[in-house]
Amino acid sequence: MESSVISWPLIVWLLPIAGAVAIWACGPLLRRFAGPLACAVIGAAFVGTLALWPAVAAQPAGVHVTMFTWAPGITVGLLVDRLSFIWLTIITGVGFLIHVYAIGYMEGDRAEARFFAYLNFFIFAMLTLVMADNFVFLLVGWGLVGLASFWLIGFWIERPIAVEAARKAFVMNVVGDVGIMLAIFALFATFGSLSYADVFAKAAQGPGPVMTLIALGLLAGACAKSAQLPLHTWLPDAMEGPTPVSALIHAATMVTAGVYLVARCWPIYQHAPGAMETVGVIGALTALAGAVLGVVQWDIKRILAYSTMSQIGYMIMGVGVGAYSAGVLHFYTHAFFKACLFLASGVIIHNLAGEQDVRKMGGLAKRMPVAFWSMLAATCAIIGVPLFSGWVSKDAVVYQTLAHGHPVLWLLGVAAAALTAYYMSRMMWVTFAGSFRGDEHGAHAHGHVPAWVMGLPVALLGAGSVVIGWLNWPHEGFAEFLAPIFGGTDVAPAAAWGGEFLSTQIPLFIALIVGAGIAYLQYGTAGALAQAPARLEREAAAQPAFLVKLYYWNELLDALFVTPARALAALCARIIDPKLIDAVLVRDVATDAGVLGLLFRRWQSGLVRTYALTLLCGAAAIIVYIAVVR
Repeated sequence: MESSVISWPLIVWLLPIAGAVAIWACGPLLRRFAGPLACAVIGAAFVGTLALWPAVAAQPAGVHVTMFTWAPGITVGLLVDRLSFIWLTIITGVGFLIHVYAIGYMEGDRAEARFFAYLNFFIFAMLTLVMADNFVFLLVGWGLVGLASFWLIGFWIERPIAVEAARKAFVMNVVGDVGIMLAIFALFATFGSLSYADVFAKAAQGPGPVMTLIALGLLAGACAKSAQLPLHTWLPDAMEGPTPVSALIHAATMVTAGVYLVARCWPIYQHAPGAMETVGVIGALTALAGAVLGVVQWDIKRILAYSTMSQIGYMIMGVGVGAYSAGVLHFYTHAFFKACLFLASGVIIHNLAGEQDVRKMGGLAKRMPVAFWSMLAATCAIIGVPLFSGWVSKDAVVYQTLAHGHPVLWLLGVAAAALTAYYMSRMMWVTFAGSFRGDEHGAHAHGHVPAWVMGLPVALLGAGSVVIGWLNWPHEGFAEFLAPIFGGTDVAPAAAWGGEFLSTQIPLFIALIVGAGIAYLQYGTAGALAQAPARLEREAAAQPAFLVKLYYWNELLDALFVTPARALAALCARIIDPKLIDAVLVRDVATDAGVLGLLFRRWQSGLVRTYALTLLCGAAAIIVYIAVVR
């Protein structure tokens, strides 16, 4: 449905940037009202998103608002179809709850207004990305999301480690941006347009090798933004930002952009030989690699960061094998249980005066019941306990991987599920069971019990972690809803309760029991809890260096890129610049100019007769040349 007047898509899109500009400009005057204003703006955007539901449900092509024509073949507009609508509900809905939570979390921070301006801008950037109707506009949103993440990850600029983490995230994402730009150039050269409608309609006509290169360029951007192998190392470092930022990046916005990109560009991948298989393999390997690294983490936010990396891997694997609606469904359920996990961890950190090491926690179930019960529900969802949301979505992805004929990827998914059940159950036992192992005096001296503005969003997200996945039942609602988007190429996220589906459910249930059972035996029994402090220290010391050092991936990137770049910079600074450029092009030119100046200065005697004699000699020379030589 085409529209050229002010409409709900424009209102939803512009509200967050209006809030960001207002808070940015009037921050010192707003003071404590900055948070409520930011929440009101995102809440209004969520209401506007819901107002779009009738039109989106009635129109398979969605609601399209054309704003202007930038160049021949490139019109800039907003598109809200069924796929982008799903993302909009999470960005504005879960984003609103995170904003409300942030009012309590950031209370008293000296830059509170700036923080909420950044949050609003982040929502605007993500809305730009998912509402774009062409690849250029998508790239604009893609870059704005990277800028917003840079501001928010490095929000506490007085902490060098936070600034370093922000810089790392920005650089890693720029690598992916280059891949998308190259893909856009190839798209325009091949199809003469960058509109989604034009490109997807002509995708079947594109040359196979060119389509593969385009798909791989888009995949590079997806890997960077969604922290997939090999561009994943920025994600755990992003934990240096405030906890609401972690929830926003990991659950509602940034890291799911890659999933959206692959799902949106499914016609390209359908006609790109080998590209879809590459997407599926990267997703499966990332799911397993993230789960393995989660096993060796003790920082509560880093545990959740690697779980995000792993869960996004499941989504990428789903869309990579052609189970698009299953991957999207897992994105939807993940937004609730992962936001709940991060915000609940923020309640714990806030109460314990900034403590993030789970080995220094314990016995927190009675002290923080809202955080405990909400986190328990979200943990049950992420590990796939039956009847919880993750059981519906993650198991659907794994089932579809096998149903599409990828048994190796299915096996990797099952292994990652077992590891996820282990390290997430371990986190729950170590954090909430037994007795408190931290500094009671320090916690009471510097921490405080969070206000309701932090507890209510956590509780709502915990409830969503239980029930939100059932939107897909009993008639495969997500597959039916997204059928106009994927053109009949998709299959239901979860088939009927037949033998094939049960054949996947049984291994996943066994993986759940094994992983959670081992965690209980190690950390949940009375004997294990009694020995917890000393045992946890011994286990941490005995962990393999290969895993503690995160596969030495940072060291590898340093050796391949950072060290050579610094060596080249040093060569330029010490030799090329001073001894070649400065010596030849700067100092020698200056010296030569000085010598010539001294030579010609002698002609400037100040005597008029000398100048007249010079002119006379010159005129005579010209006359002789004309008369004799020519």
